[in-house]
Amino acid sequence: MNREEFQSLSIKVLSKEASEIEADRHELVCNTEKWAKDDFRQLQETHHLLVQTLPQLSRGIEHSPDIKSKELEKLLREVSQQHPLAGTVETDQEIYQDLVRRFKKLPTLPVVLQEINKVLHHQDSNVVHVEELMSGDKSLTTTVLRIANSAHFGLPQRVFNLNQAISIIGFDEIQQIVLTASVISSFGKLSTRFFTLNNFWRHSIGVALVCNRISKELGIGEDRMLYTCGLLHDVGKVGNLLLDTRGYLEIINDGMEKQADLHQAEKEAVFPEHSKLGGAICERWQLPSVITQAVSHHHDTDVKLRASIPDLSHKVTDCVHLADQIVREDNFGFSGNTGSTEINPGVLDRLDLHPIQMEELRTVLLNDLEEAHGLLDVLPQQEGVA
Repeated sequence: MNREEFQSLSIKVLSKEASEIEADRHELVCNTEKWAKDDFRQLQETHHLLVQTLPQLSRGIEHSPDIKSKELEKLLREVSQQHPLAGTVETDQEIYQDLVRRFKKLPTLPVVLQEINKVLHHQDSNVVHVEELMSGDKSLTTTVLRIANSAHFGLPQRVFNLNQAISIIGFDEIQQIVLTASVISSFGKLSTRFFTLNNFWRHSIGVALVCNRISKELGIGEDRMLYTCGLLHDVGKVGNLLLDTRGYLEIINDGMEKQADLHQAEKEAVFPEHSKLGGAICERWQLPSVITQAVSHHHDTDVKLRASIPDLSHKVTDCVHLADQIVREDNFGFSGNTGSTEINPGVLDRLDLHPIQMEELRTVLLNDLEEAHGLLDVLPQQEGVA
């Protein structure tokens, strides 16, 4: 059986239209030919991504789960001309980029965020510049004033204007507040049943803070950039909920019952991997490549799985993985992942962290989480779901 014949038979199997004899023949080929097993795995992934997830793919055709094998075969042949099913990193990137392009509700990060970032990175920036930009965003202004007047800062009297608030809070924390509030408010209307909005974003803020501290302690990258990586590392989970809320919640629930790693559960269910989907979302938002790469690979502790990303991106990715594990172990928020919190030794080796140094760093990091109450005021005052 050649590959073209095998592909046609595989499509019939995936569409549940194969006879018992055909199914047995297909299984035999998969068990005896390594290329067949690999090809079928790729077809399974593509079948799920193209048929069950995307409402449209080519020529305006509407697709449904009960699409017939002949129609699916034609569709896959058309798609394969653009995305060869070779299992390459480039192919995965293109598929996930296509997936993100078909989001109907993918939010865009506010322009004010990008502009404030530019101002904060400029050496001559001052409070007036930041105040001028933020004053046009009423929601952001309210959030900053609320945080400035929170118990975290313990001010003797209330603050009523941005100028005072920015002077008190400082540029570094202002950027964290602006980024965090912008991302959370962008996805704030999403509703699900399983894990609360506060808990999901609390976890993300925790990872962002820990990334920020690791950057400062180990001198890796820019701490503001590491904060962004941490905050957005799980944004692909929100993307999966937008794509298929019920299907993704079933995977989360199944993972919780089995105490399994969520990214492995996604693979087993042939569901979009949240890390790769998150990377595609970051790319769509035109964020720096180091952020996109760290989000895409934060579960890939084997550097061979990270393709040829730059050395800095490897370091940043390891920081995000380390931060994620520490925050989950501390039960700071909940991201839907109940898998192991064990830290991969290879990550510690690459970060040049010895056991004693790691324990000292962990103490500092956990202290940062305890001191995070001011930033947590960014979270919605009324608990929602995410």
